[in-house]
This record gives sequence, C-alpha cells and structure tokens, in this order.
Amino acid sequence: MSSQYQIIDLLGQGQFGRVFKAIHIPTGSLVALKELERKRFPTHKFLRELNFLTQLQHPNIVACQAIEHTEKGRYLVLDYWDGGNLRHLMQSNNAITLVQSLKIIADILSGVEYAHTRGIVHCDIKPENILLHHNEVGWTACLADFGIAMSQSSIEINLGSPAYMAPEQFYGQFLPTSDLYAVGVVLYEMLLGYRPFSGLLGELMPAHLTQPVEIPNTIPSLLRSIISTALQKLPARRFTSATEMLKSVQIALMVEQSSANIKQ
Repeated sequence: MSSQYQIIDLLGQGQFGRVFKAIHIPTGSLVALKELERKRFPTHKFLRELNFLTQLQHPNIVACQAIEHTEKGRYLVLDYWDGGNLRHLMQSNNAITLVQSLKIIADILSGVEYAHTRGIVHCDIKPENILLHHNEVGWTACLADFGIAMSQSSIEINLGSPAYMAPEQFYGQFLPTSDLYAVGVVLYEMLLGYRPFSGLLGELMPAHLTQPVEIPNTIPSLLRSIISTALQKLPARRFTSATEMLKSVQIALMVEQSSANIKQ
C-alpha cells in the first residue's frame, strides 16, 4: 500500500523516533509525521500516546490527524507547526521579549491545565516539546510529544529529561505538580538563557533534590515569586494546580504589557 504522504524534511529526532515534515499528497497540506520505531516504542506505548492525543483536543496541544502504516514504519500524523520548537527559537538570533516569553508559558500552562483535568500528566515538558507558530500578534505555542505521558492512575515508572525533572521524578513518582516544576525550569531558562541546574545525570539529580534555586534580582519580583514557587523541592509547596500557576503568569503578563506600553 502506497503512502498518502511525501516526506520533505527531517524536523527532529525524538526519544523514540524521528519527526518529519511531509505533504499530504491528496490535499497538498503540510503535516508532521512522527515515526515510532517498533523496537524502542512497542505497540502498547504507541497506542497509549495515540489514546492520549485523541483525548486531548485543545489549541495548545498538538493534534493527531491520523495513523500512517507503511512498509518503512508507523507514524502519527500530527498538525504541522511552522515555527519549529522553542529550543530552535531560544538558540536563534531572534530576541524573545519578556512579554513574548510569558505568552508562550501561558499557552503551555493552558495545555497542561487541560491535560491535567483529564487525568494526564505529560512528564517530559522541555523546549524541544514546545512547538511554535508565528502570526501577526506574535508566537503561539503548543505542547507536543506525549510519548511518556502518564494517566494519574498508572503505576508504570517513567523518567523524563533530567534537566527538567522534578525531584520526585528521579524516584519514579510523577504528579501534576511535576509538570509545573518543568514549566518553571523552562521559564527560568527563557528569561536567563541558562537552566537553574546543569551537568550530567549524576550532578543533576542531587541538584534538583537539594540545591537551592538562585534567581537573580534582575528578574522582576513577581516572576521571581512564580519561579520560586514552581521550583519548590516538595510538591506540596508548589502551585496547587496548572490553573493557579496560569493565573499568576497572566497577572505577570498584564503587568509587563502595561509597563511596555508606558515605555512606548
């Protein structure tokens, strides 16, 4: 059986396979094909991610259009986001303003909030899994790659990306507030250009578990408070929900937008 999709370019390499830019031949529309290698991504995990994506219909979560099976492999057919991922933007020469950063974080928290209300924890939030679209008003962001996401009733142990992992994840525990910790790390990195903790796994684990987070005074006080709360070592001391963190970010966004308008 011939494929309805023609691969144009390689977009990236994920934990379980590659992601391609492709064209849907019958319509000419662009899509992203996420290859899920059988050896590294067995059928039950393939079906789990598909199940999560079909449950999560939200503008800030990547949408799955179809499944594509060919002789060469298995693919999830996903919406194509033309702005690349947040890592690409952070590494580009395009400066991200404070307001733009907060808008991106608010988008991600909107997606996280929606997933959490359906009992799904992403477990691997990082810039590579945040896709972007640029329009006349700026950047719109969505959350991608639910490959290691968990339902809150699951007993399976899964690790994420150590640089963005909450302390409890190093012991195989995942909670909705674990996602908020990761968002806090992403926000810290967007504002300062580096992560709060760095190094190899053997260095990252004790840092996340015990090392205090240092937030320079150059960051506005409200944002320092948001980051500090999100990056608390104990889950109970973080924001109680994505909704609570989103409200705080939206307030900070309004303050920064007002300040920017005054300066103009």
